Amino acid sequence: MAQPTIHPRDLIAGLQKGLALMQLFSVDQPKLTVPQAAALSGMTQSAARRFLLTLVHEAFIETDGRHYWLTPKALRIGQAYVDSAQLPRMLRPVVEQVARTTQEHVSVGTRDGDEMVHIVRSRYSHVASLSIRPGSRVPMYCTASGRLWLAALSAEALDAYFARIQLRALTPYTCVDEQALREKLRVIARQGYAEVDQEFEVGMRVLGVPLQDRHGVLRSTLAITSHASRISVEDMRKRFLTPLYEAQALLRPVLE
Repeated sequence: MAQPTIHPRDLIAGLQKGLALMQLFSVDQPKLTVPQAAALSGMTQSAARRFLLTLVHEAFIETDGRHYWLTPKALRIGQAYVDSAQLPRMLRPVVEQVARTTQEHVSVGTRDGDEMVHIVRSRYSHVASLSIRPGSRVPMYCTASGRLWLAALSAEALDAYFARIQLRALTPYTCVDEQALREKLRVIARQGYAEVDQEFEVGMRVLGVPLQDRHGVLRSTLAITSHASRISVEDMRKRFLTPLYEAQALLRPVLE
């Protein structure tokens, strides 16, 4: 869907900065001091303190006077998307159908910046992985859903992506060689699916296909995740590509 052109004069800078501050918190940074928040956001310490205190007043953040951290109220923002967005509701029946057919875990991901976000996962799952829970964020370069998206980028956009991210080995199997990754992306673009063997999480194998709308625009990805002890990559391809392609064809007319 095309986004409207927004003039800078129509933007509320304070809202932008407040939202940016909330997004600084992560697994690696569950708590922040004012100097840390200022340094990470590019604000002055005075401005960062005022924004943080405003968020404390609105109960999105708590503080002990030195450190600040998010409260459960922050979940309301993400839950509002889950409750109101049409895409997850449209995808849910098909996701569950693929899960029943394959007896494997099925999830849908979409791009948010340089990460993938899981917006739907099947209720059936033998996979004990926090990385595929709804709302979880994963890198693009070492995941099947992310590589599908990268394979669809223009040459200029792909160059920009590699210029701004750091390739880190998350497991002993993670490919962190840029040229090797580029070749993997070329193969994915030709074959129309992506497979990742324990590159993001040891013991997890993933097979995914792109979900495009009727105009051929990539909207999200559909992926099956299984334990490496249960199935080989070759058997995943043989057994699961057909149900993935069937779901892909079924969803194409309804994606907007």
